[in-house]
Formats: sequence, structure tokens, C-alpha cells
Amino acid sequence: MRLIVFIAALFTSLIVMGSAEQVVVRLNTQTYTFENQVRLSSILSLIADKGDWHWPSAAIFDLNDPTAENEQKAILTEIERIKSDVKLGTPDKEALDNLYAQVSAWTVATRLSVPVSYNRARLYFEDNPMFEYGHYWVRLNTRPNVVHFSGIIEKPGAYKHASNLSITSVVGVVSKSTDADRSFVYVISPQGKVSEKGIAYWNFDFSQVAPGSQIFIPASANLFDSRIQKLNERISALAVHRVLPQ
Repeated sequence: MRLIVFIAALFTSLIVMGSAEQVVVRLNTQTYTFENQVRLSSILSLIADKGDWHWPSAAIFDLNDPTAENEQKAILTEIERIKSDVKLGTPDKEALDNLYAQVSAWTVATRLSVPVSYNRARLYFEDNPMFEYGHYWVRLNTRPNVVHFSGIIEKPGAYKHASNLSITSVVGVVSKSTDADRSFVYVISPQGKVSEKGIAYWNFDFSQVAPGSQIFIPASANLFDSRIQKLNERISALAVHRVLPQ
């Protein structure tokens, strides 16, 4: 809840500070205002040597674009719509209640599909985008040591990352709820790429999970109708735009 309040206050403060002809960037906790459009390399140069940054988990959020917030609201509405067709007191209803509680608690902001790396931004023009006038948040982290779980599990949250383990082994750490899909999960990489990964004996995936990743355990598509598959896809896509706790 404190993070949600912080994001709202941050957005409001940036709107007040900036004008239509400024680039206002929140770089971790410090705000910078540029009178002209500015490239990513110039922004990162302000902090690149001030921490041991884990560039794969760095992210840029466009605070001018409400797409992520709007999609979050639409997903919550869809969950409520599906819940209206499910009997009270059943595992199906509990699964949907759990999903609703998780998604409503997420802090989201529209994440730009841009790799963030100071060295790459300096060397490659295509990795050094221009920031147009508006308000942004560039978020850098040190190397994460957790994997964030959500979905149809008993205790969503951050779990300690373990190296050299397959996705199936990592997923085996969490207790899945009755209505969880047992054949695959969605993995959201720190860079924001969503992939389906098999966890059943017949589609076992040997790839490893990067630290700072998210794993979304989907609801079984057999529970309701075709709407649940679409809901799983929408929630995993929304997870790309989560502002994860540090």
C-alpha cells in the first residue's frame, strides 16, 4: 500500500514540477528536469558509477501513458464478471478472489520496451532512445536475489532465488492452490519478456530462471470456459508493467 501511495504522490509531484516542454525523469529517488529532449545515455551517466547496477532488471516507466493502469482496471472488471458465473464457497470462487486481491494490490506503470544498459546506450544508437517531453521513471537495482511468484498459489510473494535449478524445480518450491494449472507457467524475465514454460513430465523445460524474474501460476483453463485462458494471458502481460518491491 505504501508503494501505491508513493507512485501516486510521485506522479502528482512530477506533473506539478514539469511543463509540456520539459523532460522530467525520476532516476531511482532523485528527480531531474531537462529543458530539452535527452537521450538515455545522458540520463544514465548521472548514476552509472554510483552503484553496482544489475542492468537486466533495470526498467523505464512512462508516467505519461495510462495504458497499464487502464488494463489493470479492465482485468479486475473481467475477474468480477467471471466470478458472477461461479458458485460461492467453491474452490473456483476462491481462486478468482485470490487473483483479484493480487492484481488489485499491484502497483503498475507503463513500462517502455527498451533495454536499459549504460554501456549499450553509449555504443549503439538503437539502444540509446530519445526521451520526448514528459515524465518518466528510470529504475535501477542491484542484482536481485529473489523470484516473484503470483497467481494460483497459497502464498504469493518473493522467494529466494537459487542458481542452477530448472523452472520445474523452482516452481516446486511454492504450494499451488487446487485450481492451478499443472502443465505450464508464465515466466516474466527481468527485461519484460513473457514466456510459457512447461512444468509437467511431458513438457518439462530445463531452462533456468534469472534472478528478479516473475513467475505467474495460471488458473486451469478447464475451470470455467475460454475466458480463463485469455485472463491468464492478460495478467501475465500486465506483470511486465509491475513496479516490483525492492
